Amino acid sequence: MVKNSIDEIDNDIKGAFFENAHSPFVILDRDMNFVGVNQAGVKTLGINKENFIGKNLLDIFPYLEGTQRYDAYKNVIETGNPIGFDELLFKGANVEFKFMVRAFKIDEYLGVSTLDVTSLVKTIAKLKSTQTSLKDVNQNLKRKNQELKDFSYVAAHDLRAPLTNLKSLLEMVMSTEHESPETVPLVEKMQVVTKVMCDKIRALNQVLSIKSNLSEQTEEMIFADVIGKIKLSHSQEIIESRSIIKEDFSSCPSIDYNPVQLESILQNLMSNALKYRHPKRKLSIRISTKKVNGKTTLIFKDNGLGFDQSLADKIFLLFKRMHTHVDGLGIGLYIMNSIVSENGGNIDVRSQKNKGTEFRIQF
Repeated sequence: MVKNSIDEIDNDIKGAFFENAHSPFVILDRDMNFVGVNQAGVKTLGINKENFIGKNLLDIFPYLEGTQRYDAYKNVIETGNPIGFDELLFKGANVEFKFMVRAFKIDEYLGVSTLDVTSLVKTIAKLKSTQTSLKDVNQNLKRKNQELKDFSYVAAHDLRAPLTNLKSLLEMVMSTEHESPETVPLVEKMQVVTKVMCDKIRALNQVLSIKSNLSEQTEEMIFADVIGKIKLSHSQEIIESRSIIKEDFSSCPSIDYNPVQLESILQNLMSNALKYRHPKRKLSIRISTKKVNGKTTLIFKDNGLGFDQSLADKIFLLFKRMHTHVDGLGIGLYIMNSIVSENGGNIDVRSQKNKGTEFRIQF
């Protein structure tokens, strides 16, 4: 009596689980007639339960006739060996679903459990489509970048020769004894404009040269040695301006970096600090390094002219200058930023007008 009561309870639990399962479950007899279907199955396929029970599998899904899947279901009943399918298409009256399906034998019946993966399959398809689109966009961007690079190269090199010739012709005109007083001012202005254009073309060539030779070859560079070399190249200006330069590389004395690129970064920082020093006080430069989140960080701080912090996002633009009272083309910081960015680093700039500027370069 106790055993029968337990069996009845077990059957009740199994029945409740079958009926209330989130995924569609069905049971078929040997002739592939439906003998059971749960509420999820009814809801998913939109067919009333009474229209399921007693119906043949081919009555509900006629497209299965003669298929390997239909034969596989029958084979499960014969052999008792369960099978599984991924992404099977089920067609209803007005809907289509994709299921993961597992078919197994229950006594003399065939049990079929399913998992609706329609949304998942659609999401995967969208992701694949997006990935393909991103690849296309990436290829298009690479092509456009190459076109721009080619155009910049041609423009810089092809314009250089005629501008140089124009400059020479103007110098010849200015040196002639037959020039009229009326033309002298015009020719002088043309000389100024030509010089500016030649300087910009030369600067553009320099930018192109550096950007096209961003080598990945690195070696251990000692910061103190690089700064020493740069101070030597600016020694006269440092002495004449009585500039004070303090260094502290104790926390991080060296870095693995491309030698030419590291020297270019520090050269631009030093050159700008000297060029844009404040006229009413002695220039003070502090250079140090440290590790921040495992990365080498260079801090270069001066007490020079500085600039409005709101313009910080513009100082790395090509030909952009914060001060125009001294000669310059506005390419140094652009080149520096290009080098740092290409190597996966970033630059943070803090500045106050008439107080100075601090560069923090994380390599």
